[in-house]
Amino acid sequence: MDQKCIACVDDDADVLKVRKLLLEGSGYSVVTASSGPELLLFLGSSEAVDVVLLDYLMPEMNGDELAQKLHQQHPRLPLVVVSGVAQLPDSMLEVVDATIQKGSEPELLLSTIAAILAQGPKEIPQIQSAKATVLCVEDEDVQLRMRRRLFESAGYNVLEAQSAKEALDIFHSTRVDAVVMDYWLSGTGGNGTAVAEQMKRDRPRTPIVMLSGFGALPGEGAIVDLWLGKGHIQPQDLVAEVRRLIEIRLPQNKAINPNSDD
Repeated sequence: MDQKCIACVDDDADVLKVRKLLLEGSGYSVVTASSGPELLLFLGSSEAVDVVLLDYLMPEMNGDELAQKLHQQHPRLPLVVVSGVAQLPDSMLEVVDATIQKGSEPELLLSTIAAILAQGPKEIPQIQSAKATVLCVEDEDVQLRMRRRLFESAGYNVLEAQSAKEALDIFHSTRVDAVVMDYWLSGTGGNGTAVAEQMKRDRPRTPIVMLSGFGALPGEGAIVDLWLGKGHIQPQDLVAEVRRLIEIRLPQNKAINPNSDD
C-alpha cells in the first residue's frame, strides 16, 4: 500500500514534534506547518497530502479561516480539528470531518485518521444550481441591504463588503462573477477606483460596475466596465446590465442563468 501523508498545522512547535513522532511511528509520512498560510503555500505546489490535522487557535490565520479556505480550494481533502477549545464555531464544524480534544489518548487520533482514510476520497457534492455570484461593495448599511435583496431576488448569490480591505479579501479568496461598487468608500482615500484598479490587475476579465452620483473623472471610467449614475439607474436596469456583463465574458453556450436549477 502507498504510504499516506498527514499534514499537521499548529503554532506550537512542541506539539508538532510530538505529533510527527507519533504519526511516523504509526507508518505515516508527515508534513508540518506552523501556520495556515504556510500549509496553503505547500498545498499550492503539492497535492501529496491525504489528511490535514489543524489547530483552532492560531495567530495570523485561525483554524476556522484555514478550514474554510481548504474546503474551497481542496474539497476532497479530509480535515480533522485537534484543539483545546471545547466549543468550535459552526462554520468550522460544517466543513471538517472530525474533531478531537487536545490531550486525548493518542489511540483516538490514530483510530480517527484510520477511519477517515478507510472511507476513501471525499465525494464533492453535485452543484444543484449555476448561480452567478455578485460582490456588492457599499459602506452604507441601508444601501447594502437593498442591493443584496435586489440581486438575491434576481437569483444571484450575493457577497457583501463595506470597506476596501474587506472587498479585496473576498475578491481574492472567493469566485466572484461581477462586482457592483459604490464610488465613495470610507477608508479608500475618497473613492473606490483604487480598489477597482487592483481588482482589474488581478482578474481583468471580472466585470466591475461603479455607481456614482456624478460622472467619472478623466481616466477613471476606463478602469471599470460600466459607470452608472447612482440614484438614476432603475433597479431592474442595474440587474440587466450586470447580467449582460457576466454573460459576454463566458464562452458561447455557457451563459449563467441566475434562476437555473440545472
